[in-house]
Amino acid sequence: MNNAKALNLKPLNELVELISRDEIKPSELLEDCIRAIENRESEVQAFEFLDLDTARKQARQLDNTILRSELFGIPVGIKDIISTRSMRTTMGSPIYSDFEPRRDATIVSQLRSLGAVIPGKTVSTEFAYFYPGKTKNPRNLKHTPGGSSMGSAAAVADCMLPYAIGTQTAGSVIRPAAYCGVVGYKASHGEFSLEGVTGLSQSLDSLGFFVRELQDIVKIRTSLLRSHRKIETASKSLTVGLARTPHWHQLDKAQKNSIESAAEQFSRNGAIVEEIEIGPSDGALTEAHITVMAFEASMSLQQEYRESPDMLSEQLINLIEDGLNCSHCSYIDALNLADEWQLRLSEIFNNIDVILVPSALGGAPKGHDRTGDPIMSRMWTLLKVPSITIPYGTDENQLPIGIQIVGPHRKDDQLVHHAIELSKLL
Repeated sequence: MNNAKALNLKPLNELVELISRDEIKPSELLEDCIRAIENRESEVQAFEFLDLDTARKQARQLDNTILRSELFGIPVGIKDIISTRSMRTTMGSPIYSDFEPRRDATIVSQLRSLGAVIPGKTVSTEFAYFYPGKTKNPRNLKHTPGGSSMGSAAAVADCMLPYAIGTQTAGSVIRPAAYCGVVGYKASHGEFSLEGVTGLSQSLDSLGFFVRELQDIVKIRTSLLRSHRKIETASKSLTVGLARTPHWHQLDKAQKNSIESAAEQFSRNGAIVEEIEIGPSDGALTEAHITVMAFEASMSLQQEYRESPDMLSEQLINLIEDGLNCSHCSYIDALNLADEWQLRLSEIFNNIDVILVPSALGGAPKGHDRTGDPIMSRMWTLLKVPSITIPYGTDENQLPIGIQIVGPHRKDDQLVHHAIELSKLL
């Protein structure tokens, strides 16, 4: 980029300060973001829908507005399963290719009220499941950016936007953030309203955000939740629980090395690292997640399956039919197992501050016919806890590797604080 300011390259927290001090205008920031979009969108294809003219009008109006918030004047990407009035919301499906919601989702309404600028909708996989959208990984266009929040992750990684919204039902925030080399935050289940978000699984769906620095998460949470909770700096060292999980043997060498290196760095620089075990050794929590997801998806997508099966992918039909073939007893058993381990996990957190686990099995797979395996996030999503992925290392293809930091349910502010502290030790 030839623009000396290169505002689109700056992280959210820095942009907040620049706008608050009137050192830059929202319209200036937007133009730099638009330049980045115009330069790279034809290759990366992060957006399902763009309305740059309306975004420009929004930004110019904000240039002369005095009322401010933390997110005032900053462009944001909205995942294409989140209702946005006056913009198509396709759910990544040809069934809804022309659907334009009459109302904003709650999260979009909140963002508008805070003065956020919305240039467009970012690509989602089909109904936020596995069938890929068109987006490429900006780190290497021959590789997947991950799913399902692929467009949001790619837009932030390629500096088209300072931040973007995603959702997670299995690993749809953590995995694409790790693959694209950005920070991904998956909120505790229920932390943010899902009204107006097309659901796949009511017990699992959660909102999440993609940013380029951990401090950016603080700005987002402060604005959206009107939360100014001060986390007291602990006088003792942070205690990190290293959980290899039943799927450790499936990790590639680079991902194993990144976790072990991070644990070593934490320990060397003052944290206490303890190996812990969570969940049955046979991976029953992962299987429970798969059961819950299939059963609830078969209910959420009944109408589409009944009326337009020829417009659904084979992957999605298989998921729905797995759910239809799942007994209610098996579904309840899976939920009961999740409830049991949520209680056990809360007890484990009495002795540790955070859990360290891989973000994915490795770096982004080559090709665009699949989005990678969410197996390293399924268990944590089932247990409803918040998690953050931080870029740390690269694989043999020089693609990013992520480490995942997990915290207690409903203690998202504490998790963000601990993640920031731990990142200083790396």
